[in-house]
Amino acid sequence: MIVNKRIKNGIKKYHKPNVRIKFCLGTIALVSICVMLLIISTFTQIKFNFDMTQTELLSYLKFEYIPQIPAVLFIAALLGEFWGLAAVLIYIIMGLTPFFPVFALGGGLSYVFQYNFGYIFAYLFAVFFAAKQIKNNNSILDILLGVLYGILIIHIIGILYMFIIALLRHDSVDFIFNWIYYQSLSKILYDVVFGFIAVLIAKIVRKLLWILI
Repeated sequence: MIVNKRIKNGIKKYHKPNVRIKFCLGTIALVSICVMLLIISTFTQIKFNFDMTQTELLSYLKFEYIPQIPAVLFIAALLGEFWGLAAVLIYIIMGLTPFFPVFALGGGLSYVFQYNFGYIFAYLFAVFFAAKQIKNNNSILDILLGVLYGILIIHIIGILYMFIIALLRHDSVDFIFNWIYYQSLSKILYDVVFGFIAVLIAKIVRKLLWILI
């Protein structure tokens, strides 16, 4: 009877709107796991091979996708805006120290001058606003909007940041446009598909972990 009452109270608490995950040992564990998820996704490559036989110039295209943005969206849906922001911030702080090379090209404070750091910095805004949209909405449209918010924030900030670095380095216009295409335009569709799946999984996991959080 006591166990059943605890379960009922937990379910009611979970379904209350705008309830922040409380600070406890379970929360620390979840945040730590999410930081590890970001690190693992940074060094994970999903390879796609496309046969383009109709084009002589490009007969075979190999595409490598790094699922870090879906990981950010998973964290947003699982932890919410407050603890999701904390997990991403811990990841960024770790990467900017010389002790934890958790970014794709290493780490350290000098990494802020890398072309792709704008994307990493944008994770802070993406996880916050995506979580705001996703947290209390379960409809497909609302979830998709949250995913799109997060993805667009990351790519817009990432492109603007890269553009500033490129101007400081006096890079050519061709380099800038090629970089934008390969780092953003060619990957947005994959971000939407995998990000949407990641959010659905996160919502299921969150429901399964409601006793812990």
